[in-house]
Amino acid sequence: AAASFRSGKRVGSTNLDPLPTWRCGGQMAALNYQAHDRAVWINQGKFAANGGCGWVLKPPRLLCGASAAAALAPAPLLLRVSVLSGHDLPPPEPGLIERSLMRSTSRSSRRSLFASEGSGGGGRPDSPGSPNRCKPPARKSAVDPFVVIEVTGAAADAADTCSARTQTVSGGGENPEWGETFEFEVAEPDVAVLLFTVWDDDVLSADDFMGQYALPVRCLRRGVRCVPLRRADGTPHEGAPCLLVRVESESQKQEGKAI
Repeated sequence: AAASFRSGKRVGSTNLDPLPTWRCGGQMAALNYQAHDRAVWINQGKFAANGGCGWVLKPPRLLCGASAAAALAPAPLLLRVSVLSGHDLPPPEPGLIERSLMRSTSRSSRRSLFASEGSGGGGRPDSPGSPNRCKPPARKSAVDPFVVIEVTGAAADAADTCSARTQTVSGGGENPEWGETFEFEVAEPDVAVLLFTVWDDDVLSADDFMGQYALPVRCLRRGVRCVPLRRADGTPHEGAPCLLVRVESESQKQEGKAI
């Protein structure tokens, strides 16, 4: 069994990216759960499959020889995700963030199918640390939420074209409405993970983390769905904060036929 580990020379708490290990058929990517960052979120999303039991079967192409792997390669997937609204969003958690640990997502990198372009503050997501579980953060009088969506997995799915950012809803508070649709071309859907993160847009300081959720692309169900939001450490929020989204997908090798 193959496994990857952090270098012994690394003295920080940041995690390695588990995706290259999974792409080459590695059995395990060792992560530091002291750091609640993007790598841990993606790992939790990856192993949400199979009932969250902790074991996920490799794609068939990673279980055979190189000669047969090409024939078993999955068809690229055209994925459309509409972020409709947020409901009972949790309060922002200031001070959890370092910009360098999250893949940057600019407005120019997103592929929005939404007709009108609203105004809103800019900002990029940051990676969180441990939330203060003893004293919940106070809710600001005005929260300006936006959502970042990432599709990650294969090397081709790590480009900026597989990340998107909604407009900021100024003063959107707990129940914002977006109504924006994004399109992603997923090169290898059998290893891809879809990550949602919600942020409070701050003009004069770093954007504040609000919630996250990740799940395998192959586990997506079409139609209008609720995406539950979790804290940075993966635990559920009080209440039931969620995003309302619509999911559509179709195979690139079978044009016009949804899968």
